[in-house]
Amino acid sequence: MNALTSCFPANALPAMLADAGPFSLICVGETLVHDPDLGSWPVQTTVLLGRFRELDEAIGCAARRGRPGGLRAEDMPGFTPNLLVLQDHQQRLCLAGRITSAGLIWCAPVASEAEARRVVQKACRLRGQAMAAQDRGEYETACDLRRDATALDARLVDPAWRGVVQIGRLQAA
Repeated sequence: MNALTSCFPANALPAMLADAGPFSLICVGETLVHDPDLGSWPVQTTVLLGRFRELDEAIGCAARRGRPGGLRAEDMPGFTPNLLVLQDHQQRLCLAGRITSAGLIWCAPVASEAEARRVVQKACRLRGQAMAAQDRGEYETACDLRRDATALDARLVDPAWRGVVQIGRLQAA
């Protein structure tokens, strides 16, 4: 499991981001929708977990929530969490982490616009494969492919934040 530690000294934030709070911690996942005529299908949905004045507070809460047992199923019935996302007050993606059985794994931000384009293309391909798997009745495969596509999207950190979150050190916890 990875955790972001020694987050961001005040002088590490560029002036344009110094007042970027409050920060939102959002859980992205899937819920199953049921229709008597059409059957059931998964829908991606989000749950706001909290707002934080400082980025390091939001990162700390995400690390706690991303641990096994950090998000309790009884608090969100019918919801399968996949990702924790941090956004600034302008809804720019600052950082995201994938929720796994071992805990939260931070997604490495893309380093360039070219890499961002490749990530978007791959995520689109995975979503297409997921739709085809769903049509074939391979529901678990489709769910895995959608989850992988969402994790790729999590790498699309806003350009304003890319350098900042790379300043923070990803360390094994």
